[in-house]
Amino acid sequence: MSLTKTMPIATILLGLAILACGQKRTEEEFLKLAQKYEAQENFDEAIKTYEEQLDDYPKGQYADEAIERAAFIYYNNIHDFKKAVEYHERLIKDYPDSEFVSRARFMIGFIYANNLENYELAKQYYNEFIELHPENELIESVKWELEHLGQDVNNQLDDLFGNKKTNDEATK
Repeated sequence: MSLTKTMPIATILLGLAILACGQKRTEEEFLKLAQKYEAQENFDEAIKTYEEQLDDYPKGQYADEAIERAAFIYYNNIHDFKKAVEYHERLIKDYPDSEFVSRARFMIGFIYANNLENYELAKQYYNEFIELHPENELIESVKWELEHLGQDVNNQLDDLFGNKKTNDEATK
């Protein structure tokens, strides 16, 4: 074959190779990859992948889920409570109609109360929760948290079980 005949074929193949390398992932592919990293406990890569998903698909079908998952990774696995709050706040601000908003609002109150010990902000978010999500399944938890704000839960459990023990001892 002459050079003039092989040149167009080589150009087409090179172009296809470049296109294949430059194809971006679908939103679903990002989500599955991030979940895979989570399952492998590779949390830094999971967050990085969720962020890439959000960069490429900021209004995508799974954008709110990506933010929620990143928030929970920061809370449960990395223990960066301020970052967890930031991501939950981002979810509320950017995706106000998301099914995850009520849980995000609860988690912000919970983190402020139990991890960051900022009881005023915890109270603010819990009260917003009550106002905006009065029928939510977490409403009783929010009310309990407000009632016990600033108290050591472990002491309350000890008191609860200690009182039971004292009552049992009194009946002997």
